[in-house]
Amino acid sequence: MRVFGRRVRTFESFREPAFRWFFVSTLAQMYSAIGQMFVRTFLIYELTESYAAVGLAALVGGAVQLALGPYGGVLADRFPKKSVTQIFQFVGFLNAFLIGTLAVLGILEYWHLLISAVSQGVLVALMVPARQAMVSEIVSKARIMNGVALNTAAMNIMQFAAPLIGGALLATAGAGVTFYAMAGCYAVAMLTMLPIPSVAAQAGRGTGGVRAAIKDISDGFRYIARHRVLRMILFLSFFVSMLGTPFQGLLPGFVQDAFDAGPALAALFMTFSAIGAFLAALIIASLRRSGRGKLLILMGVLLGGATLGIAISPWFWLSLPIMIVMGIGHSGRMTMASALIQEQAEPAYRGRTMSVLMMQFAVMQGGVFVLGIAAELVGIRLAVFAVAVVLLIVIALFGTFSPTLRRLQ
Repeated sequence: MRVFGRRVRTFESFREPAFRWFFVSTLAQMYSAIGQMFVRTFLIYELTESYAAVGLAALVGGAVQLALGPYGGVLADRFPKKSVTQIFQFVGFLNAFLIGTLAVLGILEYWHLLISAVSQGVLVALMVPARQAMVSEIVSKARIMNGVALNTAAMNIMQFAAPLIGGALLATAGAGVTFYAMAGCYAVAMLTMLPIPSVAAQAGRGTGGVRAAIKDISDGFRYIARHRVLRMILFLSFFVSMLGTPFQGLLPGFVQDAFDAGPALAALFMTFSAIGAFLAALIIASLRRSGRGKLLILMGVLLGGATLGIAISPWFWLSLPIMIVMGIGHSGRMTMASALIQEQAEPAYRGRTMSVLMMQFAVMQGGVFVLGIAAELVGIRLAVFAVAVVLLIVIALFGTFSPTLRRLQ
């Protein structure tokens, strides 16, 4: 596409029919995944009025992701990524459907939501590495960053829409209908994967038991350890996930505590964050392959600065534009890291490398638990302020002492 005589690369990957189906599947799946996280967080806080209870649900889900994440990478390299994705989309369908049924029957309790968090942790650990790595199989290498960015844009659309729709459904129709709608979206995600061609496993191994899987995991970690660029990107991603993203896991409780508001305003906060995330994804989809290491560091700075700002902002109308900046930093950092890793990693190790990147979500969930405990002890604002300051210090250290990242094109 050309604008004012200049070629615009933003939507290049849509020229691939398989990517168009993949994009629709991402929209449907991410509505359910993000919507469940938002609604489950709100229901837990409503049932318990405890940040620690919210943090515990995040911790158990994150622990499962951390434990099973490497196996998700093995599955992605051993088996066709499309098949792995569809199997665990069905698991997501069952999870949402069962929680919806418990809510309709009026017997939904905190421990049910805890089990749901564990189930979603299993799904993320075992499916997401395969699904994310699929982008590099359905678009050309020159379009990987564009495809990853557009896929991220689909996720960010749902970060905008899922909390908004989920919050509205929860307020008007109840938890049962809300979770049934999410189950229906998982069914749509499975069906729209059908036209996408299946690509054979890149590692060339589809058999082997636990011992072989452990060997594959070890080989993957050794490969990352030898690859300086991959190693530095992953180090940075883990630090940012541990410090910069847990706040969003406590956002519904933060909004209720700081502004005495309910799910509608919490959804509005997440909507503004998603607007920023969507803008970041579109900008990155349009970029050329240059200066991307510096951009990766800059996105961390934006995330840390926005987190600091939200901690000290006394007014919700000032906090909303800060959430846009937070969304830009969070999405931009994730998109750049995912694209760079898929470009840098060899095909036979791409699934395992992506699984390590996806393990940052487990680290984030552990961070939610720690931040929740800190919020119980010193208050949510002071706790968020402290982690924001530490994050900015860490980003400054990476920017100063990591020329590998600064020079990455």
